[in-house]
Amino acid sequence: MQLSTPRFVVLSSLLLGTLGCAPELEVIEGSGPNAEATQKIYGGSAPDAWYHDAVVSLHEMYGGYVYTDPICTGTLVSDEVVITAAHCLEGLRASRMAVYVGDNPYVDLTSHLYTVSEITEHPDYNSRRIENDIGVMLLDYAVTESVTPVSPLPESDGFTTGDIGSMMNFAGFGETEYRGYGEKLQIDLPLGGLGCAVSGCTGSGDRDTQVSYRQGSGGPCAGDSGGPMFVDRGSDVYLGGVTSYGDYYCQYYGVSTRVDAFEGWINGYTGGSSGGGGGGGGTTTTCDGYDATYSGTLIGSGEYAYEPDGSSYETSSRGTHEAYLSGDSGTDFDLYLYRYKRSRGTWQMVAVSEDTASEESVSYAGARGTYLWVVYSYSGSGDYELCLTTP
Repeated sequence: MQLSTPRFVVLSSLLLGTLGCAPELEVIEGSGPNAEATQKIYGGSAPDAWYHDAVVSLHEMYGGYVYTDPICTGTLVSDEVVITAAHCLEGLRASRMAVYVGDNPYVDLTSHLYTVSEITEHPDYNSRRIENDIGVMLLDYAVTESVTPVSPLPESDGFTTGDIGSMMNFAGFGETEYRGYGEKLQIDLPLGGLGCAVSGCTGSGDRDTQVSYRQGSGGPCAGDSGGPMFVDRGSDVYLGGVTSYGDYYCQYYGVSTRVDAFEGWINGYTGGSSGGGGGGGGTTTTCDGYDATYSGTLIGSGEYAYEPDGSSYETSSRGTHEAYLSGDSGTDFDLYLYRYKRSRGTWQMVAVSEDTASEESVSYAGARGTYLWVVYSYSGSGDYELCLTTP
């Protein structure tokens, strides 16, 4: 989802709020009570590619404090969505989690920290068998760093036996063989097989949802759980896997959860290739197919109206918010979607469409909560019609 600074200033106190980073926090050394005991990428090197910028670390917060040591790793797949391992999220609450966007949290943790609004383990995650080990974190607000999220590998480009032997790239924030800790590192390893198919595996794993690799000369370990396995597809790089488990000493094998196997589930959070956002002039000319229609009048540039019917609305479940705005000929009306952040007591813009035309459309996949649409006149006056479908 691509968010932008609105082309207007909202005068009503209803929408006052900021788009800054996390609230001020004091730093506590350590990793918090949910950290894993063995944490390391052995033989790693410093980040050296654009996609490493999307690798983030997960931190615990308590009260006004944040722990410096990461408990796990994750990957930004949109401005507001992080993919990680389900086992990294067990027993945790979103309100006590934060995500660091950078290379070394010991250097600039609090200035690049983002709070979390929702965490979800895959509904079929089995902690005993370590199956379907994938989870999602939704951030309270869009990342403002100069980071390009990495798209999840689609099912149509999913792993086959033809990928065996191809080089994959792994990254994470775990401890090194020199006992250093918390700095982002990366390493290349060849794919060993589908499922848990390399020497040392105690079982065959699931070929449809897992891949494996040997790591005698180095590789990810427990603290790098949830971190990415990047895969090349032609000139494109995708998030192909999520670090899941391996042998205790991290010297023989590792297993990653295949991202392509969960494309549909992930799209429910990112909105598919659009990353959960929306924008751009729509081609629809009627409200056919929408749940409700609202109309109003803006009397000049700078005027705005709240919808539906001057108020907000509640959603009890995750889903997609669809909207199509049509204004009178010669007008330039824009459309904004806000979500109320209860933890902050402010309204946050989550989607926008600002075409220089009389038509706008938005599609946004969002969590349950309180939402509000704003129709704004960038220029012109006249009537408008707003078509809405809400979860």
